[in-house]
Amino acid sequence: MNKVPIIRKGSYKDYLGNGIVGGFILGLLFFLIALIDKPIMESLKIGLKWWLGMFFLFGILLFILEEYFNRKIKIKKLLSERYSFLHDNNFTMHPDLYFEGIYREFTIRVWPTSKWQDRKKNLEYDIIESFYSFNPDFNDIGNEKTMSRDFNIGHLYFKNHHVEFIPLDWDNPDFKININGLTEILKDEMLNPLSGIEWEEKYHNKLFGTTNNEKPWTKQIIKIGKLDVKWIKRR
Repeated sequence: MNKVPIIRKGSYKDYLGNGIVGGFILGLLFFLIALIDKPIMESLKIGLKWWLGMFFLFGILLFILEEYFNRKIKIKKLLSERYSFLHDNNFTMHPDLYFEGIYREFTIRVWPTSKWQDRKKNLEYDIIESFYSFNPDFNDIGNEKTMSRDFNIGHLYFKNHHVEFIPLDWDNPDFKININGLTEILKDEMLNPLSGIEWEEKYHNKLFGTTNNEKPWTKQIIKIGKLDVKWIKRR
């Protein structure tokens, strides 16, 4: 059974940093405002209270809510029957709460995510992705534009030796059908398996540089019934 820690190692540093820095800026602001009509010591106390308040809110309270309670709920969902195919086929659950495994020689990642739709409902769905290299005897990089199209499992997006899609049955996905379908398409397109690590080293880092992982690399637009997803993918 897949197990990941409820609280990620070292995650508290980001929350503490935001609490300390954010609290200091807000505390300094209110200290300067209070100086207009209050003595310096009283103004200092006001600023300190705001600093401590922000530190508690972002450094402690938000950390507990996000890194314990919310992650605990998400982990429980990832261990549910919905993802049984992934568990049965030895996919590993990553501490960042996605699945990765080797299936029919291809590296497959499944990213559970959600979208707040029309301010009414939080729609949950999964993004499935894989990586590939071209067989020089059959394909070249220029074919990626024509490879992105509708298939029986959904619309597949090919770019930069990477493919991803949201299954047509996004609300209750059959991962056996979807992942088998994806690998079958990759084989039909004469593509060779590529690991996620190889892809990052050979293509992603080369394209965007190793120090900037926030640049968008492809725009995604898909509409399946109630699910209308528009975003710029950032790696």
